[in-house]
Amino acid sequence: MKKLFLYSNIFLFMGILAVPFNFSDAITADQISKKTSASYTRIFYYQEGKNAKASFKANINSIDILAPQTYSFRASGNLLGSVSADILKLAKENDIKVMPLVTNGSFGQESLKTILNNPAMQDISIALLVGEAKKYHYYGWQLDFEQMDLSYRDKFSAFVKKFGDAMRKEGLVSSVAVIAQVSEDPDDYPKNLWQRIIGVYDYKSLADSTDFISLMSYDDPESKGPVARYSWMQEVVAHSLTLIPAEKLSLGIPLYYWKWDDATGKLVSIGGYSGIKTTLKTYKVTKGYSETEEAPFIKYTKSKKKYTIWYEDGRSIAKKIDLIALNKLHGFSAWALGLESPDVQKMIANKGFNPVDFTINR
Repeated sequence: MKKLFLYSNIFLFMGILAVPFNFSDAITADQISKKTSASYTRIFYYQEGKNAKASFKANINSIDILAPQTYSFRASGNLLGSVSADILKLAKENDIKVMPLVTNGSFGQESLKTILNNPAMQDISIALLVGEAKKYHYYGWQLDFEQMDLSYRDKFSAFVKKFGDAMRKEGLVSSVAVIAQVSEDPDDYPKNLWQRIIGVYDYKSLADSTDFISLMSYDDPESKGPVARYSWMQEVVAHSLTLIPAEKLSLGIPLYYWKWDDATGKLVSIGGYSGIKTTLKTYKVTKGYSETEEAPFIKYTKSKKKYTIWYEDGRSIAKKIDLIALNKLHGFSAWALGLESPDVQKMIANKGFNPVDFTINR
């Protein structure tokens, strides 16, 4: 979602997705319809940069919660990060809640050890989060701790309970981002992924302790095509709903593409809309759409090599939102502003919303 992925031996640091984005085709805030009547909450992840900022301004009425990935706990236990003042001002002026993510450093082990192995340090870390939220009037926090092996499962759950209790006491909203699961059977995951990075998330415990869960239902570990096969996403949702109440489950949706080398079957790059646009202008492409996996693709040849790019458009995102409506989920968590094609935002604007507010009736 917003980090270092370790699926099928592919390391994808999502920060590289801050690619140039041409907003000449994007609709403006004045063109976007005002809030209407569907019942789901639209969360957009945000990384500081020109492209993300342009998307935020252009699509202001399609965002309920802005989730900047700008904070982290260092190995010392210190909280580092901030949200730029102009973004906070714009959010406030447009009644958009700001709920930053806080990570375990750059998803490293040292900050995990510092916090999860030390209850006293947990209290300090949580107090820092509360103080920062009060200072800048944040809606709450989302914990985005990753690259944890199975041995941390109980410790992480205990920390999240302490975190959730403290946020609730202070009138703040708590959330956790979790890697997608299709079951709790380790044999259902390739390359020992359950033990290495997936099994650490005790869905039921984490959901009991927090206000909602953002499901990283993308970067499908067994896909050789779309970032998130629709059949896989359905499987992920079905499993998740056995452990997480529907009203607490935010479905992760990708706004970026995967590019494959057809001859080797290897993933060779990832990117945002400008990459798609450049490819369409530069090469003779064949366009297609998989109704099975509900995702568009383009095929082209460069220097005698054949490539396929799987991406998201308005149609494919609409199917994912329909899945949210069908299961009466909390909403979606989209990675990330500045990567999407203009028709995605047009579709989201037309879908409307009625967001859940966890600060009501606490």
